[in-house]
Amino acid sequence: MPVDKKDIFLCHASEDKAEVVTPLVKALEDAGITYWYDQAEIKWGDSITQKVNDGLKISRYVVVILSEAFLSKNWPQRELNSAVNIEASDGDVRVLPLLLGPERVKSLIIKKYPLLSDKAYIVWNENVNEVIEALKLRLSQGKASVREKSKMGSEISFDIPMPPIKKKFTQRDKDLFLKTSFGVIKAYFREGLARLERQYSHVETDFTDVHRFKFICTIYVHGEVKSKCKIWMGGPMGSDSIAYNSGHFDIDSDNSCNGWLRISDDLSKLGFDISNLWVTMPDGDESRLLGSEKAAECLWRTFTEILNQK
Repeated sequence: MPVDKKDIFLCHASEDKAEVVTPLVKALEDAGITYWYDQAEIKWGDSITQKVNDGLKISRYVVVILSEAFLSKNWPQRELNSAVNIEASDGDVRVLPLLLGPERVKSLIIKKYPLLSDKAYIVWNENVNEVIEALKLRLSQGKASVREKSKMGSEISFDIPMPPIKKKFTQRDKDLFLKTSFGVIKAYFREGLARLERQYSHVETDFTDVHRFKFICTIYVHGEVKSKCKIWMGGPMGSDSIAYNSGHFDIDSDNSCNGWLRISDDLSKLGFDISNLWVTMPDGDESRLLGSEKAAECLWRTFTEILNQK
C-alpha cells in the first residue's frame, strides 16, 4: 500500500502550539502544502516513537520552531537530532529553522546546536504568509511538492528501482555526521541509565561527562559495580570513529579500546561499521551499516549485555 508522503514535518514544543503551530497549520492547509503534525497523526494508543519515526521518514523537510520552550523539551530535541543526522548523512537540506523569540534565544539555540549556526533562518513575527511563501519557494526547487505529485495519478504508484550512483562524501560531511551521531549516542545512554533506575529499585547509575566528546557510564546493582564503560570520539583507530572501552581503563588515556564504530558509506548515505563489538543485534543489524540511533543501540547492548548473565 503506497505511503502518503508529506511536504513538511512540524517539530515544536507544546507551549508554541497556540501562538505559532495552529495558525501555521491553517495557512498550510490553505496553501495546499501537506504536513505531518503530531496532534493530527498520533491517535490514542499509538506508539509515539514509531509514529514520529514514520513522520520523519515520509517528510521532505522538517520545520523546527526554535524557542526557549523548545530548549527545555526532550522529545522535540530528539526529533531535531534525528533530522540533523539525516541531513548530515545524505547531504540534502532537511532542517528549516523558524526562530521564535529575541536575539538572546537565538544565542542559546546556537550554543546548544552549533550545527545550525550556518543555516539561514526565518524569525517568527506573526506574519504566517512570510513562512508560507518561503516554504513554497523551497518546495519549488527541484522536486514537485507532494500535493502536486498526487495530481499525476498512477504515475507515482510505480515502484521503480533506481541505480546505485555513488555519492562522494567530503571530510566535512563525515565530521558533521560523527559529531551529530556522538550527540545521539550520549543522549541515548543518559536516557537508558535513567530508565534502568526507574525500572529497578536495586539499580543505581552514574553518567559522567569527561568532556564534550567523551563520557563514562556506570551501572551499580545492589551497590556494586556491574558494568562500566568509556565512550569517546576518535580513539586509536582514527578520527572517523567512536571508541568503546569497558571494565578497567584509564580515564585520560585513549590509546586502547575493546571495539569501535567506524564511519563508512553504502553509496548513498553515511553510517557506521561495527568492529570488535561482539554484540547480537536484532534482525541481523550487525551486518549492515548502522545509523546514529542503531549505533547507540549497539553500544548500549554491549554495555548492558553483562546484566543478562547470572
